[in-house]
Amino acid sequence: MMLSSDKFTAKRSKSEPVIHSLPEGIMHDIVSRLTLKDAVRASLVSTNWRRLWTCHSNLCFDSPTILNREYGTISRRGSRRGRRRRRFIRRINAILESHSGTRLRRFDITFALDTRHTEHLDRWLKFALDSRASEIAINLHPVFYKDSVRSYEWEDTYTLPFHMFSSQGASYIESLQLTFASLKLPGDFDGPLNLRVLDLQTVHVSEGDLELLLSKCSALECLRLGRCYPLLNLKVQNPLCRLRNLSVRGCQLQVMEFSAPNLAKFEYSGQAVPITLGESMKPTEATVTLLGYDDTLEHVFTELPKTLSRVEILSVNTCINTEVL
Repeated sequence: MMLSSDKFTAKRSKSEPVIHSLPEGIMHDIVSRLTLKDAVRASLVSTNWRRLWTCHSNLCFDSPTILNREYGTISRRGSRRGRRRRRFIRRINAILESHSGTRLRRFDITFALDTRHTEHLDRWLKFALDSRASEIAINLHPVFYKDSVRSYEWEDTYTLPFHMFSSQGASYIESLQLTFASLKLPGDFDGPLNLRVLDLQTVHVSEGDLELLLSKCSALECLRLGRCYPLLNLKVQNPLCRLRNLSVRGCQLQVMEFSAPNLAKFEYSGQAVPITLGESMKPTEATVTLLGYDDTLEHVFTELPKTLSRVEILSVNTCINTEVL
């Protein structure tokens, strides 16, 4: 018995889900909205989807995604941690070898790695730059580290290879987040960078390197600094005209001077130190948390009104010694 072409087409359309016949561009868009793990699982649904995950635009590598376990459950035993690190590295290498290196938007590494894994981290970062990722986040915070940034052996941390940021791919980065690493710029670094967001948390960076980096970020809109060391004097001479949000928390500063005429939101947490924000600034909102007891009250009533005289909403959190003699 012969089936007509119309009947055959109708029969085929009933047996194949409509989603399998969608245009490739739409399927890429659907897969890009999934997590990487779900995208790989979706590739098992159909032969048409088998290679779609290799164009996934968000590569976010962490312990739950790569090792199927929560980040904080890594064993304290060194041998077991070492095996899991090696497995983590092998799987990322395998994924990147299969990925097309196109359509990349976000590249995210969250795992306790250090200078011993520089070769792999450098290669992963180069992949992100070559793929023109617009958002790069590297979080290498040790799981069990809770001590002061002063006591940490900073020579063990991974140093971001900023010489790579002179490549053409670096011009596509709009957001850079770095946690628990070292940042050192080459002497001939000339930028410029198109960063809109720079977020440095527990980063070893010198005053000179940070000032040089910021001088190359004329498009910067948001700057967040947290527990950066050994940063003492934060002085930015070149105006950051597009900066709208500035957050400095837990840095052991002695002086802070900024020039950002369009600053809208300012957050500071630390010791009471001289803060100069420039005459032309008009932040609409400011939150200041002062740590310590010495001269805190005097600073609140004398220095802050000078620094933030034009702010519309000011929130101050502090501790005051109320010991009764």
